Amino acid sequence: NWAARGKVRYDQRTYVAADYAARTMRWGGVIILLFVIYHLADLTWGFTNPDFVRGDPYNNIVESFSRWWVALFYVIAQVVLAFHIYHGAWSMFQSLGLSNPRYNDWRRALAVVLAFAILIGNCAIVFAVQTNIVS
Repeated sequence: NWAARGKVRYDQRTYVAADYAARTMRWGGVIILLFVIYHLADLTWGFTNPDFVRGDPYNNIVESFSRWWVALFYVIAQVVLAFHIYHGAWSMFQSLGLSNPRYNDWRRALAVVLAFAILIGNCAIVFAVQTNIVS
């Protein structure tokens, strides 16, 4: 409010406790929502997959991930999802009252491992199709 503080600008925000995943949760959620809608339209309903075959998920995944731009979108969405899962796993323990400096390293490691495992597992499908391991 200009009247309260005069013509003095706010200082730049410095983040002490919030990491990148915490600061991007809002936009990450929007990107994940758009990803879920596209994912359903692509692999479940077939609206965006020109080679969609109802009842044949193997074909639908191969045909969809064979297009480079779809594969890139899925990988980007998985990276955003990994940040979201990391922050969620970290915050879950805090919400349960298990936030103690003695356990913070363990909590962080668990959050990283969980997010990384999901990222690698989901991206492995995309990379397998893109490298013709699955065709």
